[in-house]
Amino acid sequence: MRIKFLLVLAGMMPLFLVNAQNARSYDGKGNNLLNTDWGAVHTPMVTKTANGFTDGIAEPGGVDRPSPRVISNELFRQDSLLPDVMHLSDFCWVFGQFVDHDITLTENNGAEPLMIPVPTGDPWFDPFNTGQMVIPTSRTHIMPGSGTDVDNPRTFPNVITAFLDASAVYGSDEARANWLRTHANGKMKTSAGNLLPYNTITGEYDSDIDPNAPHMADDVGFFPKLFVAGDVRANENPLLTGFHTLFVREHNRIADELRILHPNWRDEQIFQGARKRVGAILQAIVYEEWLPTMGIQLPPYQGYNSGENPGIFNVFAAAAFRMGHTLLNGNLMRVDNNGEVIAAGNLE
Repeated sequence: MRIKFLLVLAGMMPLFLVNAQNARSYDGKGNNLLNTDWGAVHTPMVTKTANGFTDGIAEPGGVDRPSPRVISNELFRQDSLLPDVMHLSDFCWVFGQFVDHDITLTENNGAEPLMIPVPTGDPWFDPFNTGQMVIPTSRTHIMPGSGTDVDNPRTFPNVITAFLDASAVYGSDEARANWLRTHANGKMKTSAGNLLPYNTITGEYDSDIDPNAPHMADDVGFFPKLFVAGDVRANENPLLTGFHTLFVREHNRIADELRILHPNWRDEQIFQGARKRVGAILQAIVYEEWLPTMGIQLPPYQGYNSGENPGIFNVFAAAAFRMGHTLLNGNLMRVDNNGEVIAAGNLE
């Protein structure tokens, strides 16, 4: 009996080794064995520049500078459609948004409102020349323990992993990942039409809301039934939702292949194997296709550097990567399966 037990245990060792050594943590912890929190959820954005706080500690800066809306109007005003000089389609910026949502997310603190002054006569926000309009927003949640003095200024937590790890597909916590799984054959949940699952008990639209479904952002506030994905922002626009859907379909396609190639693999092994491959696909697209398309050529990989904090730079998340907003076209084409514009026309 003991020999039989040892043989069974030995046969299960590959599964244990795969799960223990090869599967990323969902929250990003443990990537660096010396600094296990680097790049993990709820860790501070990395500060590489001097802060611009009015008091050098926490008070918003910019009180002696022009309104951000004035700067926006001067630098980014677009009076007509501007075709991309590199002939890139909207897929470029949508994929960029997906990438952004895989590595950065901060949460607004409604208890700290911040009003952006609007210039009198702004064509969008003050068409009646009242001179009283503002753009309401709020500050980002503070990193607990920061903002106490000039030696410890306010910092901001990244609430998802900083790694390009397909967290937008699987989530940055185990609870969300578990909800998204079927827990059978390594597959992820889908709804009718092979779409993302809804936040309902069955995952289908015609079912009741699941109180245990992961939170999904709904800035409009009109739609209680939403698609559920690894990132809370998946419903921001149909194009972004499409990318989330594609990666879930790719996961399930790979899971089917792995099940055929490895008939003895269990659900967890198939799931993690597909997850690992999807993460690799995402990285390959970003590093070898998307960035070069944007004119960015990365230097050759020099190997893992245990002394490099992989956390997202605050200036990158808050400013540099906002460049994606400038890529949006004022005209979104709506075409059918034959490439013809639908009767309702394009969105302008």
